[in-house]
Amino acid sequence: MKKIFITLFSACLAFTGFGQTKGRPNIVVILADDLGYSDLGSYGSEIATPNLDRLAKEGVRFQQFYNNSICAPTRASLITGQYQHKAGVGYFSNDLGLPAYQGYINTESLTFAEVLKANGYVTLTSGKWHVSGKDQSYPWQRGFDKVFPKNDGANSGAPGFGKVETDAEGYPLSEYYSTNVINAHAEQFLDEIKDQKKPFFLYLAHTAPHWPLIALPEDIAKYRGRYDKGWFTLRQERFERQKQLGILNQDAVLSTRDQDLYDWDRLSYDQRQLWAKKMEVFAAMVDRLDQSIGSLLDKLKQNGQLENTVIVFLSDNGAPAEDLVKWHNGAQRNTGPVGTTGSSESQSKNWSYASNTPFKAYKDYLHEGGINTPFIAWFPTKIKANTIVRGTGHIIDIAPTLYELAQAKYPKNYQGVKSNELPGKSLVPVLTSKADAVERPEGLFWERAGNRAARIGKWKLVSTWPSYNWELYDLENDPTETKDVSRQNHAVVSQLSQAYFKWAKENGVVDFAELEDREPKSMKDFRRSKEQELAPPAFGF
Repeated sequence: MKKIFITLFSACLAFTGFGQTKGRPNIVVILADDLGYSDLGSYGSEIATPNLDRLAKEGVRFQQFYNNSICAPTRASLITGQYQHKAGVGYFSNDLGLPAYQGYINTESLTFAEVLKANGYVTLTSGKWHVSGKDQSYPWQRGFDKVFPKNDGANSGAPGFGKVETDAEGYPLSEYYSTNVINAHAEQFLDEIKDQKKPFFLYLAHTAPHWPLIALPEDIAKYRGRYDKGWFTLRQERFERQKQLGILNQDAVLSTRDQDLYDWDRLSYDQRQLWAKKMEVFAAMVDRLDQSIGSLLDKLKQNGQLENTVIVFLSDNGAPAEDLVKWHNGAQRNTGPVGTTGSSESQSKNWSYASNTPFKAYKDYLHEGGINTPFIAWFPTKIKANTIVRGTGHIIDIAPTLYELAQAKYPKNYQGVKSNELPGKSLVPVLTSKADAVERPEGLFWERAGNRAARIGKWKLVSTWPSYNWELYDLENDPTETKDVSRQNHAVVSQLSQAYFKWAKENGVVDFAELEDREPKSMKDFRRSKEQELAPPAFGF
């Protein structure tokens, strides 16, 4: 019997009762995996996402919401409210032999489940975890009362790069799609605690739409022929729709076109059909993800839990650059067509270029396409409907936001260990229309496998490994990073670079040149595969 590893992209938080002593809000956090900035209808997509679009129409959307550009480091920051290095996951879910790079959450960094449970919440999680290691820091060890999947290996995230082995409780996965299975367990948990008097916190971590591209036939059928137009046309259509929606300003421009993408018009008819099929399956995965959120909303309403619940949705990083035909023995692993359980295919840079509209770059990089993804928050009695704000939020802000909403005290010491202080800001003023963006004079900072970035105000500084050269962008006037103005603004480069190195020292960041020899071969191949020219689409379908 084949196991199905399905990848989902959805991230939602549900909380209730802003600032009320009685009736503290329930909290549901839904996280998607590898979802690009423009992959939802409310962010410009043609994919059917009516449930998320409803949350957006009845809630608030951020134009700028940042992550750590790749899976495990993003999850470490989301779960703890710490920068990933401070939490111990500075590289990935691999132990590189240093405290900031041990590959799993350390005890000094409290999880949102630990804090909320200590403050009277029932804590639930279903789906991908990816921040455990050495038999430590599993979700049931870090504050969660109910966990799926709960076994010793399948959910650590170590092998598989983003897959969740959802047969941990004996499911015949040839009959079940894991998006449905993950969601079903979340709904089961909601049923089990519906009569309790305590508020609940649900962390729902889907794996969709992360590769391999596998979807249900009835979902794929909805998109047959939809992508015969190719990635360049799709990107332009999404861009125009984003301006119509107000996600982008009318004077916005698309980022510079990648030179290593295939020219759709020069592909043969057969090649176009094979590539279009990939995007049809990807769209089906996003569609099914949205369907699962609709089912979750129905369950909350049925149980009488929806009225006092806040919902927040986000993604762990931008759409990916990895090409499975070239990396991770992808082509050799195909035992069936794309979309089926034998598929080991990814959408690759070509379609991810459209998913990340209007931004440049991809997952693992620190330009906007890698770190800026959708963020939706919903709570009709407190959040003004159909609001679009600048936001400039970051995943380190989620924990302090939840703690304010839950009136939860963050302990200075926990189980005999001094807790790391929270560096993020509460998003409540932005969610409640008291502010358009988070005030953050100290700035935001990133480091991922040698890629570095800093943002203070409108200025963003970026460098891409192995280069140490800084690029500077004025995101207020150039949100898609089309003009490097570093040569015209030496003082700004100096200011931001000094702030970056101060942050790096405080968080245990090490120059990546010192870590390259410790990097696992599979991850080194992953980085290098993205830098190579894409292989011709000759097989794997």
